[in-house]
Amino acid sequence: MQPMSFKFDAEAAKKAGSGMGISENGAYEGVITSAIYTFGKEGSQSQGLEISFDSHGAKANYLRINFLGRDGEPTFGMGLISALLWSAGIKEAAPVQIQGPDGPEWHNQALEGKPAGLVLQKTLYTKNDGGEGYKMEIRQVFKCGTRKTYAEHAESSPPEAVDKLVALLKDRDERDPNTTTTGQRTTSGQAPANPYAQQANQTQTSRLQQAAANRQNNVPQQQVPDFDDDIPFN
Repeated sequence: MQPMSFKFDAEAAKKAGSGMGISENGAYEGVITSAIYTFGKEGSQSQGLEISFDSHGAKANYLRINFLGRDGEPTFGMGLISALLWSAGIKEAAPVQIQGPDGPEWHNQALEGKPAGLVLQKTLYTKNDGGEGYKMEIRQVFKCGTRKTYAEHAESSPPEAVDKLVALLKDRDERDPNTTTTGQRTTSGQAPANPYAQQANQTQTSRLQQAAANRQNNVPQQQVPDFDDDIPFN
């Protein structure tokens, strides 16, 4: 077999790494490709920023930072937003409304295209159809190149926080415990089948059949022992 030669393909080069997704806990340096505002349902004043992130071809989408709670008050997510601004090298970032594929969207274009270092944690969850999925969540922001958090930058301390956090990270499991591995949920209020009860029923039936056969053959019937295992037979 002859080894093939190569010719530059601009379109193929653009798509390089496009199929890769970030799926493991860790610290990643990359670029914010989009930052879209999200809003709570009617009656809620919550707001968030949904970020898409590209780390050298490995992508993470739907990284949501909730910065206002249901009551409209700032949450801990506001600190992450401020850290993102510092990491991106900007002081202010105003929302801009643009036309998206499904209608008008509010973007924070000042953050889009800017560098950021993100510590991401993997969270496992149960989908609405009972299947399993995962999402990545932002746990810390740091400066690309220096690997420093803003606190370390402000205090002129060495970059240690990111590595310490990553060393402690493990997958968060938020899956529904009532969902089986086949994706089927246990019906509310209905206990799963008890294999031991089934086995006891089968044992009782077998012994009764044996006793009936003994009577038919005029063989002196052996006493069937009483079952006293707290399993009712109906």
